[in-house]
Amino acid sequence: MTSDTPSYSGDATERAARILAQALMEAEVIIASERDARAHVVPPEVLETLERFGSVLTRLVEHTELLAQRMADLTDAVAALAEQRRPAPAPHEARPQLPEMEPSFAPGGEGVDVTIADVPGFQGLMEIQRALVRLPQVQSAAVRRYQDDEAAIQLVLSQPMTAAAIAEGVSAGTAHRIIVDDSRPDALRLRLRFLPG
Repeated sequence: MTSDTPSYSGDATERAARILAQALMEAEVIIASERDARAHVVPPEVLETLERFGSVLTRLVEHTELLAQRMADLTDAVAALAEQRRPAPAPHEARPQLPEMEPSFAPGGEGVDVTIADVPGFQGLMEIQRALVRLPQVQSAAVRRYQDDEAAIQLVLSQPMTAAAIAEGVSAGTAHRIIVDDSRPDALRLRLRFLPG
């Protein structure tokens, strides 16, 4: 599955539902004010229709707000389920020591352009984004592009981070093995790859 649009997330859906609810409320206010202003010139049957329409809008606002809350609850539940499904590292596997001289990506600014190859579907992309956002050194991770199993993410760091640490954090948060294909901290570019299996 491919897409040229930014990532879908529960937060975006919740915001969209709240914006829709706000728009419906504003429409209801406009209709009510028009109805009141023209009450003396508008036929009674039109007024009655406007009142029914206002009632429908009120119910739509209530249902939209309920939908926004349900989406927030669903997002929390999916995140909790993903956390439970994360495999624990085997006791005999020691985490590799990071080279002390490995250059780090700097925090802040425009962020790091991260390209991830061989992404295992849209769900895999969502797992990557959640894994990145959960890292304590990460301020934000926004999907810029996803096409032909390759994703581009704008990663803004709050603390310096090496390519190996980023790859390790994504691997730990997705149950997939991620490797570093190319790392250029001076150019703020990083290329990662999912390994099959």
